[in-house]
Amino acid sequence: MWVAKVDEGWLFGDLTPASVETLTGVPMLIESSDARVRGRLLPETCDGEEDEQHWRQHAVPELERLFLSRAQLVRRDLAQMKKMPESVNGLLLIPFEHVNAWLAALNAARLALYALNDMTAEHMTPEGFVTATPKQQEAALRIDLLAEMQGVLLGDDDFESAGSFEDFVME
Repeated sequence: MWVAKVDEGWLFGDLTPASVETLTGVPMLIESSDARVRGRLLPETCDGEEDEQHWRQHAVPELERLFLSRAQLVRRDLAQMKKMPESVNGLLLIPFEHVNAWLAALNAARLALYALNDMTAEHMTPEGFVTATPKQQEAALRIDLLAEMQGVLLGDDDFESAGSFEDFVME
């Protein structure tokens, strides 16, 4: 995978089919009704039962709407993904105005993958990766990809604009 900053946003290129599969799974992960995912994304936050019920009644529905709107935006951006010339790999533009939604969606998807695969902090270390199940190893690699993309979107690296998105697209 390579990354370029273009006039319209962040361009992620040479995305392998496995990377594209991981990204297309992001909306499904954050919309999951699995109790482990919901518990991770919407944890108990209050000490008292009454306060927790109040929070669940008033805050959780709004948070769920935010997750759904982020999932829809991510799906729209993914639907615009292009193929790299003479390759099966993908080219994804994340417009600057969508960065915050993508950051939240990528983070939620990482939490969901972690929960769905019974991960521990140990699994995310080199030593723990070796002893993880194949399913946990795959989840750890997917989590790392999403984290790498988050790092770019957060501006961890200094990029100059490489021109327009259209300069990268060959029809």
